[in-house]
Amino acid sequence: MRDANLRAGSDLGLPRARLQGRRFSSLTPSAHASTLTLFLRQVFGQPGPVRVELPLLRQGGSPFHAQIEAEAEGDVCRLTFMDISAGRAAREELLRVQHALESQVERHAAQVQEVTQELESFVTAVMQEMDGPLRRIRACAEPPHRQPEVPAGEQALATGRILDAVDRLEAHMRALSFFSSASRQRLKFVSVDLNRVLAAVVRKLSPEWAGRDVHLTHDPLPVVRGDVGALQTVFTQLLTNALKATRGAASARIHVGVRELERELALFVEDNGIGFNMRYRERLFTPFGHLHREEDFGGPGLGLALVRRLALRHGGRVWAEGRPGQGATFWLALPRSAAET
Repeated sequence: MRDANLRAGSDLGLPRARLQGRRFSSLTPSAHASTLTLFLRQVFGQPGPVRVELPLLRQGGSPFHAQIEAEAEGDVCRLTFMDISAGRAAREELLRVQHALESQVERHAAQVQEVTQELESFVTAVMQEMDGPLRRIRACAEPPHRQPEVPAGEQALATGRILDAVDRLEAHMRALSFFSSASRQRLKFVSVDLNRVLAAVVRKLSPEWAGRDVHLTHDPLPVVRGDVGALQTVFTQLLTNALKATRGAASARIHVGVRELERELALFVEDNGIGFNMRYRERLFTPFGHLHREEDFGGPGLGLALVRRLALRHGGRVWAEGRPGQGATFWLALPRSAAET
């Protein structure tokens, strides 16, 4: 360089005198030498100013991003540069935020699609589940003129079937109401000791196994970030499911445990009950997804569907493992970010 002004010396951290006679290439990182060479060729090879963005080195070796403009005047090049580090950093931050927002929008779109598909499946399942009791009521309640003369005993039996169907419908409607309210409730995420949650659920359910030989054990459970009510509902449904599954066992054994996975904290409820065929495991967590006869297992079949819904609202997932007659294990995995350290 033949000459440099005071501002150049200030930006580069060098006295003006030390810049005079110095090669400009010494002020650029070696990795950008080819870019500088191409830039200078353009400056001397075409008329008018040429611009480029290059990192320059301050005294001590710390780089900063600069916008450089140069124009040739004969065999001399007049060059100016401006520190654009702040603007470049702001642009990169804007791109990062934009990318994060795009990713968030994609996640929300996927969640909306999943909820929509779940709603469609739910409506279909409700219609199918209600169809049986309604047809039974309709058949048993035909006007007398459309029925042959029937004995009083059969009339009483028909009336009993109608009442049973009505009871079943009412039970389903109550279950649907609870499923809907629990799915839509506003969650408040706080630190939750799952040991205390489990203890409260056991106290609530203990009357259900009165007179049975039930051995319920558990590992030390972690503290997580979650909604207390929702997690109590999850444990209630999983333990209720295990109690039903072990109803035919001489001695019911139920264990609540925890496993640390690579990116998740996995909780599980294991039982020695009737089990299930793994071929149909996906039906377990769908509304009314019965794998066993309702009269054998009991309940409308919404408990595990609710567990899945609440798990998704905690950013988690659910699955199950089992074999017919050899018990089952139901899993709830929460992201590691939910675990309190």
